[in-house]
Amino acid sequence: MSYKRTIAIVGVGPRGSYALENLLIELNKTNSLSKIHILLFEETGNFGNGQVYGLNQTKNNWMNLSERALTISNREILDNSYVQIPPFPSYHEWISNNKIDLSSKKADFYPPRAKVGEYLNERFKTLIKPLLNTQLATLIEEKVTDINVNDENSITIQTNSNKYEAVNELLLTIGHQPTKPDEQLLSWDEYAGKNNNVSLFKSPYPLSKLLKNKYISDNECIVGIRGFGLATIDIVREISSKKGGFIITDSETKACKYKTNGHKIIFVPFSLDGLPLIPKPLNASIDNRYKPSKKQLLKFEEVIGDPKNQQRATNYDFLINAFAPIAAQLYLDLDPKKFQEKYSVHELEIVVISWLKNNDYKHETIMPFSISTLQIMENSVQMAIGAETASLDYCIGQVWRHCQPSIYKKLSFNKCNDDVFAEIIKLDEESKRYSFGPPVESIQQLIALNKAGVLNLEMVSDPKIKLTNEGWKLSTNEKSIIARMMVNSILDSPKIKAVESPVIKNLLNNNQIQAVHDDFGISTNEDGYVISQNGNESSQFALLGRLAKGTIIGVDAILECFGTRAKHWAKAASKKHVDWINLNDN
Repeated sequence: MSYKRTIAIVGVGPRGSYALENLLIELNKTNSLSKIHILLFEETGNFGNGQVYGLNQTKNNWMNLSERALTISNREILDNSYVQIPPFPSYHEWISNNKIDLSSKKADFYPPRAKVGEYLNERFKTLIKPLLNTQLATLIEEKVTDINVNDENSITIQTNSNKYEAVNELLLTIGHQPTKPDEQLLSWDEYAGKNNNVSLFKSPYPLSKLLKNKYISDNECIVGIRGFGLATIDIVREISSKKGGFIITDSETKACKYKTNGHKIIFVPFSLDGLPLIPKPLNASIDNRYKPSKKQLLKFEEVIGDPKNQQRATNYDFLINAFAPIAAQLYLDLDPKKFQEKYSVHELEIVVISWLKNNDYKHETIMPFSISTLQIMENSVQMAIGAETASLDYCIGQVWRHCQPSIYKKLSFNKCNDDVFAEIIKLDEESKRYSFGPPVESIQQLIALNKAGVLNLEMVSDPKIKLTNEGWKLSTNEKSIIARMMVNSILDSPKIKAVESPVIKNLLNNNQIQAVHDDFGISTNEDGYVISQNGNESSQFALLGRLAKGTIIGVDAILECFGTRAKHWAKAASKKHVDWINLNDN
């Protein structure tokens, strides 16, 4: 009897592609590859790299992870009588620099996202070619609009142009999804639709669309930017690079000046708190000062990973109490002569805990937020390049970054109640101003733009906004400025109940998925299989990635796409496949 089981993967970016690799590895162990057909859906056509790592995007879109830290592992050869899949190198091997000096004093390099996209795309191409040749897989460049789980072994997938029936198992690995705009953005959209004198961009990407705006080509243009995060840096760097250039004045610290080519562009970013991102350490040598020892990390993981500690927790104290001794000791180690006469580890632990609970907490070791935005950026650059001893908050942020893999590993699928886990996720999100901070060069560029009069920071902290016929009037401290062009740089959070994507809305309406918490994503088990509204675990419908936030933590980082979660799903899916074959054979 000749038959095949159909597995679909919807969303074949980095995460979906890696899940496919692991599925093939597991199926190969069971000699069951000949009994499977895999449907691969990717509406963008960017198979392997996805939209975020598109090949045609500007080189001004930098990774927020240094090349040193891009530890994407290699793929081993898969060779049997049915299909031969060649090996593929690790990222470091691929860039012909697998001997990266982990103690280097040379500034870290942050590659363009398109370069990482090339790696991901090439990796996928070498994987998919033999699968297509043996008809093990089919590529489908269509938008999935609806998914129906009909019964235990039948799923129907509806796209914008076709219907795929009798799918036996489905893995959903779609990334960022649009959500309902908030009231402010809704009012701005209505305003811009009625006013020909203004332009509104509800999303910053692709950046190329911003450069095509009629106001950008004017000799003078004021651009308002809602948000002051990583996307704002992308926007400012892209437009300013086209209207002038950065001149490096110090190759070691990446200090620079900005010179226009005659166009007067003024950027006016703003956010609720007006606080800038904090740059990561300049190089491996400086970064290592904030790296916990293996012993410290093991003890940390033991405490936060203990199911009893998680079950007893009424808040996130068990996490920050385990973290505080590490951050306090590493801070003392930065300058022992200066600090150890002044503070004990225990005294600093109290400061660490107090600041993590309230970022407005004041202490002589904490950089005050009351100073100007420019001063915060300049101070943090001096810390990042090692020219000044770090403030304790800077140290906390960098140590937290090194602890994040342990946090993600030990606190995904934990025994905490939902509200406690929501607190933990919120704490991790708040840390990202430091832990997900940009390279030093990005902040040096913002400083240079401010000093050149191109980046206006006067409105950065929660300005009053009035919609006028001439544009958005931003006002604070008796000063005002009018922007005719406004860009929303705030990316949507994975709040599942607010997602506008048709496929997610339909799954919610049909009770086939449930939100793990009002502020987060879809509930799944440890193998990625979704839990429905009635609390039942699906036997054939799984989900990995951003939309599972709330069940897991740490979904946004590129390295998490190549983590253990895809392996867990692959092993479970392979077992289900073998069980299915045995049932049909009998």
